[in-house]
Amino acid sequence: MATLTARVLPLPVRGTGWRLVERNFLVYKRAWPVFLTGFLEPVLYLLSIGVGVADLVEEFRLPGGQVIGYTEFVAPALLAASAMNGSLFDSTYGLFFRMKYQKLYDSILATPLRPWDVATGELTWALLRGAAYSAMF
Repeated sequence: MATLTARVLPLPVRGTGWRLVERNFLVYKRAWPVFLTGFLEPVLYLLSIGVGVADLVEEFRLPGGQVIGYTEFVAPALLAASAMNGSLFDSTYGLFFRMKYQKLYDSILATPLRPWDVATGELTWALLRGAAYSAMF
Protein backbone atom coordinates (compact mmCIF):
# COMPACT_ATOMS: atom_id res chain seq x y z
CA MET A 1 0.00 0.00 0.00
CA ALA A 2 1.40 3.37 -1.00
CA THR A 3 1.41 6.30 1.36
CA LEU A 4 0.29 9.70 0.24
CA THR A 5 2.14 12.78 1.40
CA ALA A 6 1.10 16.37 0.85
CA ARG A 7 3.51 19.20 0.47
CA VAL A 8 2.56 22.77 1.32
CA LEU A 9 3.99 25.18 -1.22
CA PRO A 10 4.44 28.89 -0.56
CA LEU A 11 2.47 31.43 -2.54
CA PRO A 12 4.16 32.59 -5.73
CA VAL A 13 6.26 35.68 -5.16
CA ARG A 14 5.60 37.32 -8.52
CA GLY A 15 2.34 38.58 -9.91
CA THR A 16 0.45 38.74 -6.63
CA GLY A 17 -0.45 42.38 -7.27
CA TRP A 18 -3.41 40.99 -9.21
CA ARG A 19 -4.91 39.93 -5.88
CA LEU A 20 -5.23 43.59 -4.96
CA VAL A 21 -6.77 44.38 -8.34
CA GLU A 22 -9.25 41.57 -7.75
CA ARG A 23 -10.03 42.95 -4.29
CA ASN A 24 -10.62 46.45 -5.67
CA PHE A 25 -12.83 45.05 -8.42
CA LEU A 26 -15.00 43.21 -5.90
CA VAL A 27 -15.31 46.35 -3.76
CA TYR A 28 -16.23 48.59 -6.69
CA LYS A 29 -18.64 45.98 -8.05
CA ARG A 30 -20.74 46.59 -4.97
CA ALA A 31 -20.22 50.37 -5.15
CA TRP A 32 -21.03 50.82 -8.84
CA PRO A 33 -22.42 54.38 -8.45
CA VAL A 34 -18.81 55.51 -7.98
CA PHE A 35 -18.13 54.52 -11.59
CA LEU A 36 -21.33 56.24 -12.67
CA THR A 37 -20.06 59.59 -11.37
CA GLY A 38 -16.84 59.16 -13.33
CA PHE A 39 -18.90 58.66 -16.47
CA LEU A 40 -21.36 61.50 -15.83
CA GLU A 41 -18.67 64.12 -15.27
CA PRO A 42 -17.37 64.25 -18.88
CA VAL A 43 -20.89 63.87 -20.26
CA LEU A 44 -22.03 66.92 -18.29
CA TYR A 45 -18.92 68.80 -19.45
CA LEU A 46 -19.72 67.82 -23.03
CA LEU A 47 -23.28 69.08 -22.65
CA SER A 48 -22.27 72.36 -21.02
CA ILE A 49 -19.14 73.17 -23.00
CA GLY A 50 -19.82 71.27 -26.21
CA VAL A 51 -23.40 72.42 -26.60
CA GLY A 52 -23.50 75.64 -24.59
CA VAL A 53 -20.24 77.18 -25.76
CA ALA A 54 -20.59 75.74 -29.28
CA ASP A 55 -23.17 78.42 -30.07
CA LEU A 56 -20.57 81.10 -29.30
CA VAL A 57 -17.67 79.56 -31.23
CA GLU A 58 -17.47 79.30 -35.00
CA GLU A 59 -16.66 76.06 -36.80
CA PHE A 60 -13.01 75.14 -37.36
CA ARG A 61 -11.54 74.84 -40.82
CA LEU A 62 -8.74 72.31 -41.09
CA PRO A 63 -5.91 72.72 -43.63
CA GLY A 64 -7.53 70.16 -45.95
CA GLY A 65 -10.68 72.27 -46.11
CA GLN A 66 -12.64 70.00 -43.79
CA VAL A 67 -14.95 71.79 -41.35
CA ILE A 68 -15.55 70.42 -37.85
CA GLY A 69 -17.82 71.75 -35.16
CA TYR A 70 -16.75 72.76 -31.69
CA THR A 71 -18.37 69.69 -30.09
CA GLU A 72 -16.33 67.33 -32.29
CA PHE A 73 -13.24 69.39 -31.49
CA VAL A 74 -13.75 69.23 -27.71
CA ALA A 75 -14.95 65.60 -27.33
CA PRO A 76 -11.50 63.91 -27.65
CA ALA A 77 -10.07 66.24 -25.02
CA LEU A 78 -12.92 65.37 -22.67
CA LEU A 79 -12.23 61.68 -23.28
CA ALA A 80 -8.58 62.14 -22.32
CA ALA A 81 -9.53 64.25 -19.29
CA SER A 82 -11.99 61.58 -18.17
CA ALA A 83 -9.33 58.87 -18.24
CA MET A 84 -6.82 61.13 -16.52
CA ASN A 85 -9.20 62.26 -13.78
CA GLY A 86 -10.39 58.72 -13.06
CA SER A 87 -6.88 57.36 -12.72
CA LEU A 88 -5.53 60.38 -10.87
CA PHE A 89 -8.34 60.54 -8.33
CA ASP A 90 -8.13 56.85 -7.49
CA SER A 91 -4.35 56.82 -7.26
CA THR A 92 -4.12 59.93 -5.06
CA TYR A 93 -7.15 60.62 -2.90
CA GLY A 94 -8.47 57.05 -2.99
CA LEU A 95 -5.08 55.68 -2.00
CA PHE A 96 -4.73 58.26 0.78
CA PHE A 97 -8.20 57.45 2.12
CA ARG A 98 -7.51 53.71 2.16
CA MET A 99 -4.17 54.28 3.88
CA LYS A 100 -5.12 56.95 6.43
CA TYR A 101 -8.73 56.29 7.39
CA GLN A 102 -9.48 52.70 6.43
CA LYS A 103 -6.03 51.40 7.47
CA LEU A 104 -6.36 48.94 4.62
CA TYR A 105 -2.67 48.63 3.85
CA ASP A 106 -1.85 47.66 7.42
CA SER A 107 -3.97 44.56 7.02
CA ILE A 108 -2.84 43.91 3.44
CA LEU A 109 0.82 43.96 4.43
CA ALA A 110 0.08 41.34 7.11
CA THR A 111 -0.60 38.92 4.23
CA PRO A 112 2.08 37.43 1.93
CA LEU A 113 1.82 40.50 -0.33
CA ARG A 114 4.92 42.65 -0.43
CA PRO A 115 4.95 46.46 -0.73
CA TRP A 116 5.94 46.06 -4.39
CA ASP A 117 2.86 43.91 -5.00
CA VAL A 118 0.63 46.50 -3.33
CA ALA A 119 2.15 49.29 -5.45
CA THR A 120 1.78 47.40 -8.72
CA GLY A 121 -1.73 46.30 -7.81
CA GLU A 122 -2.85 49.85 -7.01
CA LEU A 123 -1.22 51.23 -10.15
CA THR A 124 -2.84 48.54 -12.30
CA TRP A 125 -6.22 49.25 -10.72
CA ALA A 126 -5.87 52.99 -11.39
CA LEU A 127 -5.03 52.30 -15.04
CA LEU A 128 -7.96 49.91 -15.41
CA ARG A 129 -10.30 52.44 -13.87
CA GLY A 130 -9.12 55.13 -16.28
CA ALA A 131 -9.60 52.72 -19.18
CA ALA A 132 -13.12 51.93 -17.95
CA TYR A 133 -14.00 55.64 -17.89
CA SER A 134 -12.67 56.03 -21.42
CA ALA A 135 -14.64 53.02 -22.62
CA MET A 136 -17.86 54.32 -21.04
CA PHE A 137 -17.37 57.74 -22.61
